[in-house]
Amino acid sequence: MKDRKPEIKYSDPVKEIMGNPPGKILRWGTLVLFTVFILFVLFAWLIRYPDTIPSPVEITTMNPPVTLTTKITGRIKNLYVKEKDKVTAGQLLAVMETTASMKEIGILNQIIDSIKNPESFSPESLPELSELGEIQSYYGVFLKCLSDLNNYTKNDFYGSKIISVTEEINGILEYIGRLIIKEKLYLENQKLEANKFKRDSSLYVAKVIPESDLEKSHQSLIRINIELQQVRLDHSSKSIELAEKRQLLQDYRIYRIDEREKLISVLRESSLNLKAQLNIWKNNYLLVSPIKGIVSFTRFWTINQSVLKDEPVISVVPVEAGKFLGRINLKMQRSGKVKTGQLVNIKLSGYPYMEYGMVRGIVKSKSLVPSADAYIIEIDLPYGLTTLYGIKLDFTQNMQGTAEIITEDIRILQKIVNPFRFLISKNRR
Repeated sequence: MKDRKPEIKYSDPVKEIMGNPPGKILRWGTLVLFTVFILFVLFAWLIRYPDTIPSPVEITTMNPPVTLTTKITGRIKNLYVKEKDKVTAGQLLAVMETTASMKEIGILNQIIDSIKNPESFSPESLPELSELGEIQSYYGVFLKCLSDLNNYTKNDFYGSKIISVTEEINGILEYIGRLIIKEKLYLENQKLEANKFKRDSSLYVAKVIPESDLEKSHQSLIRINIELQQVRLDHSSKSIELAEKRQLLQDYRIYRIDEREKLISVLRESSLNLKAQLNIWKNNYLLVSPIKGIVSFTRFWTINQSVLKDEPVISVVPVEAGKFLGRINLKMQRSGKVKTGQLVNIKLSGYPYMEYGMVRGIVKSKSLVPSADAYIIEIDLPYGLTTLYGIKLDFTQNMQGTAEIITEDIRILQKIVNPFRFLISKNRR
């Protein structure tokens, strides 16, 4: 048998006290509990604590460093700078391995820079370049287009046609002028023959001349009319021929202009293609500093060392970096609570915040639309890198850390009530 716990037996006085506790104890107990509850609610209402949104942050400057990466996989052919060298904007820093001659590329670059109107060049004025690598075919096309335009201008096929047709037009105009004079003479002769025929008709009626003389006079009048009509036909024929020649002259002039414009257009297009291809070549094989600054290598590099595509090679740190600022990629969750002007506490990874303190910032701007699944938040640092402990931190580019955006001071009571509000609103019908 299992051991059973001994049963406790209370005396009758004890049972009476336990069954009927004194009212004074109940009243004071209830009052104490109610007072504690009221104090709890009061303190929960009065006490606030900041509601924060943590997110990774990067500290940079208004003018961040520029990192130059390779566009191809290959070897470094030439390296013109060393660590911490000062460079200017547009300065050549390194060259990747290429089949093109840098000397000929330089000559081609000078030619392209001097081209304003390609049609004004002559093929004889341009050098023979044979070591341009991928650009060689484009340079060849440019030279051919320039040669085609030059030959067209020298030969001037339509110009010769225009001169020939112009001479023909002048000859026709001269011939028409003579026809006009001839027509006037025939008209005068026609009047004379008509008057003679009129006189002979009167004489014939008066029986002064025989009928044969009248017929001869009539034949002369008919003959002169036929010759006059022939002159007029010749005039009309030459006028038609003149119109055709003038139209042909106009066509030749249009063909001459169109053909030249077409050759110029092709030449300009080949010039633009050559320039674009040269820029592509520069982008692929040359590392050029876009700003004035100081060189910093991402790792140790030497000539003939292999580099992968899109691998960082050189960074250029600007001389005037500008103000410090922070950048945050804030995820969509809770991002709606972030507003401009809110305070930000930044804990930098390289400086333990318990020892150095936190850097204070202010939300300067928030992107209107998200990038992928995050908003870009820009943080202004009004005190620079001076922490809340008064310690000034040393700056290095792209410092990493954690930012805590203080969105609002929330009451403890509100924090307790919010889950119940959610349940009530969720079940509301």
